[in-house]
Amino acid sequence: MKCIFIGGADRSGTTMLASLLANIKDSVVAPESLFKTDIPFEYPISIENYSQQLNKDKRFKRWGVDTSRLNNTDYQTYDDIYQDILSLYSSNPAPQYWIDHSPNNLMYAKLLNSTFKESYFIHIVRDGRAVANSQIPLEWGENTFLQSSRAWLNKILYGFMAQSLFPEKTILIKYEDLLIDSEKEIAKILTLLGKPQLNGASINNDFVPDFSKKQHALVGKAPETSRSQAWKAKLTQQNIADFQYYAGDALNILGYELIDTSNEKVTKKHMIKEFFKEMWFKKVINPRKYKLKRK
Repeated sequence: MKCIFIGGADRSGTTMLASLLANIKDSVVAPESLFKTDIPFEYPISIENYSQQLNKDKRFKRWGVDTSRLNNTDYQTYDDIYQDILSLYSSNPAPQYWIDHSPNNLMYAKLLNSTFKESYFIHIVRDGRAVANSQIPLEWGENTFLQSSRAWLNKILYGFMAQSLFPEKTILIKYEDLLIDSEKEIAKILTLLGKPQLNGASINNDFVPDFSKKQHALVGKAPETSRSQAWKAKLTQQNIADFQYYAGDALNILGYELIDTSNEKVTKKHMIKEFFKEMWFKKVINPRKYKLKRK
């Protein structure tokens, strides 16, 4: 089974890209699988122990899979375990492609590559200012543009590290290019994968959990080029100045045009104010919102 691990900064289009790849024949797109790197890959494999740990994990419970059906099998690899888990999730008796869109995949590229013998990595990059505009209103993650820029830099660094470690099995896809010409960008990915057969041109979001369908409202719809520039009408000059304070050079290297914010200053006083705002939302406001949303 070929494992296609899509990763990048949060809100960069990992889920959208997964939906566009869902028409690969004998592929399974499941909900995010953050649990796979939280639970250790231990050897020799004890399926009873691993199954027990999976069943305790809140994220895995969203898959609705009964792993007790695996316990009578003598597994030698985690490839085989996950192929059977995906089969139970999807009712496909022998999935040949696992399309996983957990944003943190590239942080664990080395581990995933050593655990799953046919691993491929897709590094999706989106203009960080658009990422911040999309993510900050949510109940998780960063809460200011200064902090969001640093988080974005950290996430894309892991992507470029994966590209350096595994150049023959890693591809960089820009979110904006995907919106402009999705067929061209998908063709690049299919070439990397050995040009698998396709079922058709259907796009779906069946794999998105109910609690996050609102923030993934555009998943399952055809890409729209207008999305890539929508942030410009929503951010203030100060927001943009804050993000470009740390991330300006990286944006420029990646081909994103910088906006002149010379009339706005990122002063020490402003940075202190934003630090306390970040802490207030992270420690007080967001935990309440997160708990309410997932009741």
